[in-house]
Amino acid sequence: MNSSNETVARNPAPVDPRRRIEAIDMVRGFALFGVLLVNMFNFGAYSIAWNGPGDEFAFSGMRFFFETKSWRLFSFMFGLGFALQMIRAEARGSKFAPVYLRRLIILFVMGAAHGLIYDGDILMSYAEMGLVLVLFRKVPPRLLLVLSICLLAVFPIGRAATSFLEPTPTALTADDSDRLAEARAELEERRQTHVYAVGSMPEVMADNASVENPFAHSLGPESSLARFAMFLLGLYVGRRRFFQDIPRHMPLIRRVFWWGFPIGLVCMGAERILNATTGYAVFREQQATLLPQLFGDVLFTYGSTLLALGYAAGITLLAQHHRGRRLLAPLGAAGRLALTVYLSGSIMFGTLFYGFAFGNAFWLGPAAVTGYAVLFFAIQIVFCVWWANRFRFGPMEWLWRALTYLKFPSMRLQE
Repeated sequence: MNSSNETVARNPAPVDPRRRIEAIDMVRGFALFGVLLVNMFNFGAYSIAWNGPGDEFAFSGMRFFFETKSWRLFSFMFGLGFALQMIRAEARGSKFAPVYLRRLIILFVMGAAHGLIYDGDILMSYAEMGLVLVLFRKVPPRLLLVLSICLLAVFPIGRAATSFLEPTPTALTADDSDRLAEARAELEERRQTHVYAVGSMPEVMADNASVENPFAHSLGPESSLARFAMFLLGLYVGRRRFFQDIPRHMPLIRRVFWWGFPIGLVCMGAERILNATTGYAVFREQQATLLPQLFGDVLFTYGSTLLALGYAAGITLLAQHHRGRRLLAPLGAAGRLALTVYLSGSIMFGTLFYGFAFGNAFWLGPAAVTGYAVLFFAIQIVFCVWWANRFRFGPMEWLWRALTYLKFPSMRLQE
């Protein structure tokens, strides 16, 4: 190999968009909608004060199909993306760690800026945990799978141990009407006093300004340990090259869909039955005793994971057919512009909710929030399709790459 070719081989440039794996972008685009929807519920739509039929239906749909599943899927895609970058760097003969470190530093800075707009930012946590993920890049794939399964078990086992050692009285004294009245009073108080509802932009940004230890809260269903478990699972799939050679792995992908999707749905249904019969709750006030709690936590933890993987497998299968690719192409465009979509979503719902803008924080229930989420994502889809047909990278993706590789890549698609 001559020197010029060797330089090209060792150039750590980003992958050409035309060589991207379409199915991965489509799965990522689907996950982004769920992330947007769940994030928007954090501005008052979680309250049980919204008990009309439409609101209860919308809340159940969000909870059943998207809550936790979207973050599971998004985290899985992060680990998969890490594996693909590592494999491509090895194929080019370039050093992976220095470039990846720069990517994480820039991602953290972007996340810190985003966190001033929305305190549910995930980019800083992903950047911090990405540093830990580097340590696992040489771990055998089978061990990655085992570690992932074990880390997911931390939540149900850890919460059961906490409940056993430090039992708390279950809140069974208040009836439904009392709890509903309390929820409505709390919602009204937040409308009048919460910084999101009445604060200025500097006040909101000051309230949001914080950097937390990514592993500080390890016992929650959406803890950093659970996200890191999905990182490892994505790394496992990437190392096994399932998406790099989809036709070869179609039998396995079909099994993941036909087992993961229905079992995940059954687990979610069983968890809802436990909620109705025992008072079990994942996020809200716990009323169930120890055994129903443990059973519900196991159902929710692994059911959410199976459903997320079922989504990924189903979209991948659909993308193998011409009509399926056409149907999913808009999601693929959103997936190509994932960073832009994620950040712009926060700007859109921030404008809707914050008091210094349209002031709808704590005024919109699940049905209205779901409608706005669909509208916002539809706008993003239209933009992404238009942009992806003209440019190689999304606006924020271009900035991320320019700062990572210390040069400005061409934006226009080459004819």
